[in-house]
Amino acid sequence: MNLGLRTILLLAAVVLFVICVFSEENYSDLLALGLAAFAGAFLSDALGYADRSFNSSKHRNDTA
Repeated sequence: MNLGLRTILLLAAVVLFVICVFSEENYSDLLALGLAAFAGAFLSDALGYADRSFNSSKHRNDTA
């Protein structure tokens, strides 16, 4: 399973929104962070960083 930057940011946004629902004190802070992660996910897609995977099983050998 390859997780790209967009996937990680969308998962972070979902987690922040779920925590935000149950939080009473930091509601606005968590909502702002969730919206920032959501916007960052689409911005990374527009800039071309969304396809970069972080847990790829392929090993690069640049010593050749």
